[in-house]
Amino acid sequence: MRYLLISALAAAIIGLVLASGLAFAEEALDPTPMTWRGVQMGPEQVFEGDYTVNYQTSAFLPDGAPKADAFWLAGWEDRPGDGGDLPRRYHIVFVGRRTVEPGKYGSLGAYRHTVLITRLVSERLLIGR
Repeated sequence: MRYLLISALAAAIIGLVLASGLAFAEEALDPTPMTWRGVQMGPEQVFEGDYTVNYQTSAFLPDGAPKADAFWLAGWEDRPGDGGDLPRRYHIVFVGRRTVEPGKYGSLGAYRHTVLITRLVSERLLIGR
């Protein structure tokens, strides 16, 4: 009985902390557009998806988007092993900004938009392609 009471109380406290943290994270997003390297960027938003990196690629594909909608990703700090001949994939969650207008971004202008990481929330190295 005592164990159940302590467990229930701990779960309630953890729930409150997580809920307040999520609310704070949403409030902390900057809604004002900005200019970065001469390009107009939209407001901050939360992105989640797969990031592929090698010596010529820095592609971010949001969860549920077709491959044709991949973005060029800027603001990533290379990890040991990134940037070589073999591509590495990560599943990442971050706060960032996307270019307002489509254009030709990234390697050979192959991407319609650039996404700039302003705050990395989580990353997980994926094995395989």
